[in-house]
Amino acid sequence: MSDPENHRRLLFHIAYRMLGRVAEAEDMVQETMLRWHRADTSAVREPQAWLTTTITRLCIDQLRLARRQREEYVGVWLPEPLLEDQAGDPSDDSALADSLGIAFMLMLEELAPVDRAVFLLREAFGHDYEAIAAIVGKSEASCRQIVSRAKARMARSTNPTPTATEEAERLVREFVQATQTGELADLIALLTDDAVLYSDGGGKVRAALLPILGPDRIARMFIGLRRFQPDGPPPARFVMINGSPGVLARGGDGNLSAMTFALEGGRVKAVYVVRNPDKLAGVQL
Repeated sequence: MSDPENHRRLLFHIAYRMLGRVAEAEDMVQETMLRWHRADTSAVREPQAWLTTTITRLCIDQLRLARRQREEYVGVWLPEPLLEDQAGDPSDDSALADSLGIAFMLMLEELAPVDRAVFLLREAFGHDYEAIAAIVGKSEASCRQIVSRAKARMARSTNPTPTATEEAERLVREFVQATQTGELADLIALLTDDAVLYSDGGGKVRAALLPILGPDRIARMFIGLRRFQPDGPPPARFVMINGSPGVLARGGDGNLSAMTFALEGGRVKAVYVVRNPDKLAGVQL
């Protein structure tokens, strides 16, 4: 029998995609391991299947609770940033990478907890329908319908180009430079006509309570923030966040921000700014 600790990384990736929170995902992994050690596993022939089933069911329950909590969340809710050293996976699977982007994870928020589990287990982790049905307690036919409906919903949503490319890194650096130099026209030119900015402060630090729509309003917001930086913009640290080029920086109020992007046609289509200190507790600038 293989050591269950060998599957810890996989379990984290399942839990993070289900919950969108690093700390909660780590808690689910720990609880799964505790249940393994407490259970009589002598007859378990496939530890990975047992562990996957356990953590998926735990995450479904946790997501149901989190959904109720998010109804009371102040402002926009964004997934907790996953930095490069946390996001790596031993399998280096492209499907896993595609399911890690902030835009994709926001689309997952539209799915009910069980539907989200079924969709992720099939599309990101490659489980067959027989195994998925056993995990979530539904028929194979029902699981197929869930995946089909989820795919249709995803197809109707705008799906920006994956951003883990050299061109994406160059564009992100140009965008950050434009915010620091304060050139309004340069900023507007880097944004798509339907660009949107989401800012998550969780009611604990300053952040826009609603999405900011349009390149002009987004650009002017960044220019306006320079008023709170009398000594000039703070240095930015370029990092990989959720598998794509991102930025860590401190604002004029001294609070840390993690900024990621969705790109389309060589321009920025969406900006995601996480400022909630609870979601950045483990991030070092």
